[in-house]
Amino acid sequence: MKIFCFFLFSLILVFNKAYAQTDEEKVEEIVRTSHCIDNLSIDDVLKDKIRTMSQRDLGWHVFKEEEQYEVERAFLINKSMQLRFRWHVNADGSISPVGKRAESLCSQ
Repeated sequence: MKIFCFFLFSLILVFNKAYAQTDEEKVEEIVRTSHCIDNLSIDDVLKDKIRTMSQRDLGWHVFKEEEQYEVERAFLINKSMQLRFRWHVNADGSISPVGKRAESLCSQ
């Protein structure tokens, strides 16, 4: 009986972690996997950008204000200059670029 309870408890933990993704993680995933150019996602295009230039990746950040989300990816160019790419996640799951940098990223 103890083994069965342990097994059942372990299964519950595994499934709970798989489905316990926060809203912030979901909106970040929406932006990361969104189609950009040449069948590449936004994340893939940004990874190529960081590979070609000597920049430090500051990672993905999610900002929430009044039930609305914006997702940003930042790179450090030098000690004082950062490149920021930012998208607004709409209620229907679509994204809109915020600023010229994000707009130009996926335009050919």
